[in-house]
Amino acid sequence: MTTPDLVIDLARPADRDAVVQLFAEDLADLRLPVDADGLVTVFDALVGDPRAVVLVVREGADGTAVGVLVANRVPSVKFSGWSMWIEELYVARVARQRGIGRRLVVRLLEIARANDVRGIDLEAYHGNAPAALLYRNLGFRRLGRERFYYRFEWERDGEAEP
Repeated sequence: MTTPDLVIDLARPADRDAVVQLFAEDLADLRLPVDADGLVTVFDALVGDPRAVVLVVREGADGTAVGVLVANRVPSVKFSGWSMWIEELYVARVARQRGIGRRLVVRLLEIARANDVRGIDLEAYHGNAPAALLYRNLGFRRLGRERFYYRFEWERDGEAEP
């Protein structure tokens, strides 16, 4: 059995359904709410935003997306110039253990170098050993920080502090 060629390219509008499905699968895996309409809106905004990089791995040039990486270019005090923030790196369950995540990050590093980006930040969930290994093997270093987030829906839902 042969493995189809993997093609990494910038996302295009035709990738919307497949990429939104990947986003939804990731959120479901994390036990986070999935708002499919919101994810469509986000995908469309990302594809149209010159500061966003949305890389898609397809099986063959016209194949379905099996992996996605979303990074945003932002000005950074820490890096004293442009940086990127990797917001999303997800590979479909059926396509894992094939080096797809690594290939996505390597491609982003190439894009960043070519665009005078001075550093890349990301986070990986605690206990996600495959992600930690991937990033360390590519030269990323652990930053001694703790990340927090705030969801405005908590206010709308009248939730107390979680």
